[in-house]
Amino acid sequence: MKRWIGIDIGGTGIKGALVDTDGNMTEPIEVRTPALEGSERILEAATNVIRALEQQAEGAEIIGIGIGTAGRVDRTTGSIIYATDNMPGWTGTEIKKEMESRFPYRVSVENDVNAAAWGEAWLGSGKGVHSFMLVALGTGIGGAFVYEGKVLPGLRGGFAEIGHLIVDKDGAACTCGQQGCWETKCSGTALSRIAKSVNPEWSSRYLVQAYEEGNQEATAAMDVYLSDLARGLISVQQAFDPEAIILGGGVSDGYLSWSKELNDKLQEMCVLPVRLAKAELGNRAGIIGAVKWAMTDQAN
Repeated sequence: MKRWIGIDIGGTGIKGALVDTDGNMTEPIEVRTPALEGSERILEAATNVIRALEQQAEGAEIIGIGIGTAGRVDRTTGSIIYATDNMPGWTGTEIKKEMESRFPYRVSVENDVNAAAWGEAWLGSGKGVHSFMLVALGTGIGGAFVYEGKVLPGLRGGFAEIGHLIVDKDGAACTCGQQGCWETKCSGTALSRIAKSVNPEWSSRYLVQAYEEGNQEATAAMDVYLSDLARGLISVQQAFDPEAIILGGGVSDGYLSWSKELNDKLQEMCVLPVRLAKAELGNRAGIIGAVKWAMTDQAN
């Protein structure tokens, strides 16, 4: 049996699993990302996950390794062009070179949101969709644009970095160094901040729960959040004209609670229809998509 190793390196955790050529994956192994300890420690943690997966493979042929990671990625060299201060020292890390020196497999590296988009295009909500934008509402806001089944990378790995569109010139400082980025208003981090502004003991999850229960303060806060989210999504629709916008990331877990209100706002604000869908693969998307990118990359 032939298997790929898929790795998802995020700012919080590093996940890995074995994936077959049909996209079936084993139960993931996950460790904490030592994000503040520098690139060597992050590479060491990822290496340990890969070694554990090699043992788990039990003699199956490993074809190659696909890695999805936070940061802008040079697909050709498999190195990090730029990463925010969420992972100090990650900029410039030569992931492909480092991993190929440690393992006897070819390694392909892709941005983590792009990897998730590869996964959704292959086996998720984007399957059979001609073009779509994946909007990942997580710690920040990530974007990836898929056209005819392929994720477009951009010159410096930054195509569709929609989270860093400036929507408020007087807004809060962003980790990218700019001010007033969309992710300062609509990321999971922003939603947590909004929740605590309503009640210091609330999390974003509790805010959504209170919203579901009809709490007036939660409803007012979510109304502002969803209005900002709708404006950003309309900008994405107008700029890229995708067939669909797929929402992923941790915030999208509450999609069923607020999807009607969000769609109502989109209809009110935009003369053109905006087709929304929720990502289907959840936290599997990054691993499956990293493998799909490796399959595509290494076939050339």
